[in-house]
Amino acid sequence: MMMRNILVIRCTNLQHLDKVFKRLRAEFPDAKTTLLTHRHGAAQAASYTEAVVVYPYTKNYGFFRGMKSLSEMNFDAVVIPVGNVSGSGFLNVFLFTLTIKAALRFTCNSALELKPLPKRKIIALLLRNILYTTTSAMLTTVASSVLLVGWPVFALLTKGDKRR
Repeated sequence: MMMRNILVIRCTNLQHLDKVFKRLRAEFPDAKTTLLTHRHGAAQAASYTEAVVVYPYTKNYGFFRGMKSLSEMNFDAVVIPVGNVSGSGFLNVFLFTLTIKAALRFTCNSALELKPLPKRKIIALLLRNILYTTTSAMLTTVASSVLLVGWPVFALLTKGDKRR
């Protein structure tokens, strides 16, 4: 596959990022790479030969905090370096990539494997996250209710019990 313009979103440590850039240069030697980083990482990013774009917000990357300057650019691919093998914990970054015009999305894990990240997978991860959060909230509510009601009832029923 021919890649000419790649955006790398910094959301991992610099040591991993160095390895990711090395991998991308080997895989796509003619590609122009651009690094997106937060303000607090701009000074370290200046040491890279890649073009650097600074994320204007201090909070995490997010779907509702897209960047006008990025939305005007077109990329062949967006690469999200993830600091683990599975990519779990990076849903906010995956959602953020949906605000960027890109033909393809990839994660680059700690083993430096480039794994495709289609839009439908991002949506599926979001739906799974919503399902887990909702289920967890409901189960917590039920368990709390049982404890809040059951504990005083149990205490009243055993108050006169002298078996201790």
